[in-house]
Amino acid sequence: LERIQFVGACNPPTDPGRVPLDLRFLRHAPVVYVDYPGAESLKQIYGAFNRALMRSSPQVRDLAMPLTEAMVDFFVQTTGRFTADMQPHYI
Repeated sequence: LERIQFVGACNPPTDPGRVPLDLRFLRHAPVVYVDYPGAESLKQIYGAFNRALMRSSPQVRDLAMPLTEAMVDFFVQTTGRFTADMQPHYI
């Protein structure tokens, strides 16, 4: 076998129920940490999604950006209110 890659995803060992990966394993596997997207990135992602979703309906087409703003604002407020300090399973 040649040119085969294994890709996996896992939470950091600081999350509840997780354990650190063994250093013997990590010396053979590069690790890339990707954090959660910020508010601007979420607006771009969900803005594109909402525009595509509402494109076929002229009555609501102009509501794509206000809907996106509301979705991201709700997410930001929710993540600020419910923290991992309150319950370990909250992100």
